[in-house]
Amino acid sequence: TWVDDEGKLGRLFTQNIDGLDYHTGISGERVCNVHGSIGKVSCETCSQEMPLEQFCDEVRVKIKDIYGVDPTAPKESTNIVCPNCKEPTVKPSTVLFGGQLPADFFRFCQSDLPKADLLIVAGTSLVVSPANQVVQLVDGACPRLIVNNERVGEELGIQYGPASTRDVFAGERDCDQVFLELIRLLGWQDKLLEVRHRLPEGSDALLAEL
Repeated sequence: TWVDDEGKLGRLFTQNIDGLDYHTGISGERVCNVHGSIGKVSCETCSQEMPLEQFCDEVRVKIKDIYGVDPTAPKESTNIVCPNCKEPTVKPSTVLFGGQLPADFFRFCQSDLPKADLLIVAGTSLVVSPANQVVQLVDGACPRLIVNNERVGEELGIQYGPASTRDVFAGERDCDQVFLELIRLLGWQDKLLEVRHRLPEGSDALLAEL
C-alpha cells in the first residue's frame, strides 16, 4: 500500500493472530505480530519456519476432520513432522498463554518506537502487557492518536481533554470512520480507491461517502 511504499509507515504492531495483516498489501517485513500469527508456521523445537501452504497441505492429509466436512480427510490423525529437526512440534506461530513473546517485538520496540514521529493506537483496550507499553516507548514529544470507541490508557500516561499536550482522541466512533476522515484530510482518496478491492464489505460501503 502507499503508506508502506511512500515511507509513511514505520512499523505495524498488531495483537491480532488471524494473519489478516498479510492480506492488506503492507509488506510483511513491516508487520510485528506481538502475539504471533496463524499466518506463519514454525517448529517449537528448532524454530525453523515452514511455508504456510506446505503446512496446510500437511494438515489436509494428516489431520482428522472432526467436523466431517472433508470426505478426503484421514480417519485418524498422524504427526506433522518438522522437515529440519524431524520432531512433531510444528504449529502456527501463535503465543500460548504464559509463552514468551517473539524476539522481534522487543527488538522493534527498541529500534523503531524512539524515532517515531506519530503513534496511532487503534482498536485496543491497552490492558495487555507488555504490548501496551508501546505507548510509553515513543519520544515524549511524539503525538499519540487514539482511535478507539472509548478512552483507554490513562493509567499509562495518555491524557484526554484540555490537559493533553500531545494525545488526540478521535472520539467514540468506529475505526473505519475515523481513518476515512483522516484519508480525506490528507487528500488520499484516490490512493484508497486504488486498493478498494482489498477492503472487506463493511469498509467498502463507506467509500460511497467519498
